[in-house]
Amino acid sequence: MDLKILHNKHSNYFFLLTILLCLLQFFIKIDLDQGWVLLTCFFLIITIGTSHGGLDNLKGKKLFNKLKLKNSFLIFYLAYISIAILILALWFNFGQIFLWTFLILASYHFGKEDTPDILLSKNRNQLLIFFKFFARGSTIIVMALFFHFEETIGILQFISTDSHFMGFYTINIAGLEWQDDIRLTLYVLILINIWGHIYLKSKKYWSSLFQDFLSIVLLNLVFEPFVAFTIYFCFLHSIRHSLLWSSKLLGKTKNSLKEFLIKSFPLTLITALLFTISVYLLYLFESFLYVQIILVTFVGLASLTFPHILLEYLIEKNE
Repeated sequence: MDLKILHNKHSNYFFLLTILLCLLQFFIKIDLDQGWVLLTCFFLIITIGTSHGGLDNLKGKKLFNKLKLKNSFLIFYLAYISIAILILALWFNFGQIFLWTFLILASYHFGKEDTPDILLSKNRNQLLIFFKFFARGSTIIVMALFFHFEETIGILQFISTDSHFMGFYTINIAGLEWQDDIRLTLYVLILINIWGHIYLKSKKYWSSLFQDFLSIVLLNLVFEPFVAFTIYFCFLHSIRHSLLWSSKLLGKTKNSLKEFLIKSFPLTLITALLFTISVYLLYLFESFLYVQIILVTFVGLASLTFPHILLEYLIEKNE
């Protein structure tokens, strides 16, 4: 199927899923106080969510073939794992700095990967391109802050560590009340998010991107931040990214999605096991499952995001 059609259909399906889940929330109250909700979110993230990076080994092979490097298998895994470990080390020693770096890069990544290839602007102004994707991708964060300010700040506190192990660091904006200056800042950010969705060269995709924006708004309006993020990350970002790269790496065939599931399974399984073991080990030290899952989820995703984005950047530069 043509990627243009696939993108529009995916936006439609995700919007319908959002509506159904929001309606369901009125009948079955879903919140993180229910243990099964927290565990379900974690399970979805470590399976469906992380699976979109399951073809990074094939991307690495593609890159090394272009660069004509030998022993690509060994070099790729050593480089990828080393970067992930370095990010973890830097995170736990300079938590606040890397939290904001991660949020900025993740926003850019979300905005870029959730946008159809045809709309990946040919504008040579790299700063404008970066800002446009950041404006689009930061919607999931801005809306969480807008609708659930205190809870979102709490999550940022949990994952912004600044000690050798489990000492939590209070970020600068923690403790601020819902004051006029914060409200105004978020209004400005929301306007930037809207601009990021409508500043397009092609009108064909306007409705689908607006659907994506509206879906993210509704999810954060109705659900707690971690639940809203899980739905977005797994069923919008991950699936769209998987559809795009399975087509690029495996070809536009009827079996490309099936082949993607098979080839992405090993790395997805390893990632899921590492995340699960990490939660278990941290839980042994402090029996507060919510904190352990939040910490492992976002710090773990951060450690994978940096090499993931770097790999895609190098592939684009060498195409």
